[in-house]
Amino acid sequence: MFSTVSETTLRESTPASNATPPPLAPPLTPEDSRLILGNKQLAATAFMVIAFTTLVATLSYVAGRATTPAPAPEPVQARQTAAPVRPPVQAAPAAPSRAAEQVIVVDPKPAAAPQEARPANEDLTPAPGAIYYQVASVDKGMADVSVQYLRDKGFAARRAPGASPAVYRVLVGPLGAQPMPSQTEARLKSLGFNPFPKKY
Repeated sequence: MFSTVSETTLRESTPASNATPPPLAPPLTPEDSRLILGNKQLAATAFMVIAFTTLVATLSYVAGRATTPAPAPEPVQARQTAAPVRPPVQAAPAAPSRAAEQVIVVDPKPAAAPQEARPANEDLTPAPGAIYYQVASVDKGMADVSVQYLRDKGFAARRAPGASPAVYRVLVGPLGAQPMPSQTEARLKSLGFNPFPKKY
């Protein structure tokens, strides 16, 4: 009933402490010691380098701000400028019972440039028989802008009704009043207009 195990069987089944270890792997060659990184390892390494660089830059900035004192604001000094001195104006002697009066001298403003005379009603058709250069046929707003532009350039320009109620002609003239119509036409062309004579 009892089974007896022989001592030799027991020794064979338990490993001996003085048994020889399994053979070691052969020594590594330079080819075997290369570091091989996959995409995940490369991404993690790049992230760590960027994070470290950012940390160093931030700490450097904070340390620099803490050690550099802010420039103190300069005190504002009121500037005193001497007012232009004008010769005093002698007022006519007042009655002895009155107190002295203060006289203020005002410089006259330069005269404004005279405005060019405009026709009484620009929307009326020009006089029959008059010849103008027509430079545009546009809506009222553009006609007003074009007329003002041409007047600023020295032309006698005006607005006149066009072919329909919403269209206005931009006219320069009358040609009898303009010096040298060919020069006027050349100047209008140099400004980008394409003028043509229009007789009313």
